[in-house]
Amino acid sequence: MKYDIEKLEEGILALIQENIPAKIAEINAEKADGILLQTPTTDQYFNTTDDEVNNNTLSVMYGIIDGSPLSIGSNTAEDNRYALLFYLDEKNQAAGVVRKKLLRYIRASKEIFEENFHSKLKFVSSLKVETIAPTTASWDSNETSPTYKVGGVLIQASLVG
Repeated sequence: MKYDIEKLEEGILALIQENIPAKIAEINAEKADGILLQTPTTDQYFNTTDDEVNNNTLSVMYGIIDGSPLSIGSNTAEDNRYALLFYLDEKNQAAGVVRKKLLRYIRASKEIFEENFHSKLKFVSSLKVETIAPTTASWDSNETSPTYKVGGVLIQASLVG
């Protein structure tokens, strides 16, 4: 079977969805400070190519954001960058809580990739995980649109085929 960007995207999403419930439970138990992360449901995940994202209190945006091939003899290596972003609605949340939640979602994602990437991404020759610091975002420029805090991880994965 040939592995390509489509398989990479499927593998990354499966890796997160299968491991995030346990990782969130672990972090919630470790912190035990009343700030609880919720496990995203399948309807809260959206690909970067989706036209619309529902206005949930939690949304997870994922997808390939770019790739750059490099030919070496008969093989072509391709470095792909993949974003996994958590969007949290700020409404009805105490100051500082949303930032703490985002930092915990970032930690959970980073640890999942570090601990498990070989199980679902055997075809990836190298993997690098970078943090995307929390910032403010909005789905559109409409002033009535909810504001979100967003943060996540950027995955750089090399495929050789």
